[in-house]
Amino acid sequence: MKIKTCGRETSCELVLEHPTVSRLHARIELADDGRVFVQDADSSNGTFLNRNDSWIRVKRITLCIGDRIRFGDCEVPLEKLTAAFGNRSNARLEARHFPLRKGHIDSGFRADLKDSGIHLQKPRRNPVTGKIEEQHSSKQKISFTKD
Repeated sequence: MKIKTCGRETSCELVLEHPTVSRLHARIELADDGRVFVQDADSSNGTFLNRNDSWIRVKRITLCIGDRIRFGDCEVPLEKLTAAFGNRSNARLEARHFPLRKGHIDSGFRADLKDSGIHLQKPRRNPVTGKIEEQHSSKQKISFTKD
């Protein structure tokens, strides 16, 4: 694992001249498989990650496509973090995390799904024959169509 430092100190590989950045603010780690991690170095103003439109304070995080990272109040582009390892590094970001909110459609194949209000129940087994009995109800109608 390769490690680079980030902070105000001139000895850091990624120098950030901002009053809210600590002298040694964070460590940027590059794993052998190319994943990029950011670990806060117990900075006084914290390291923050914006994923899915909300900022959270983090101690250690794996960076993903679309993430935003902030050291104190200084936001740094992900390209600048990965560039700290050089152009020939195998740095890669993990797949993007999508929010799972009510009403959120995460891909096209689910766009035609709607909540019809039908809830499947556990089938009833006949105690004498052992066969599963069909429940006939006018409220429940389930149909399957082949695309």
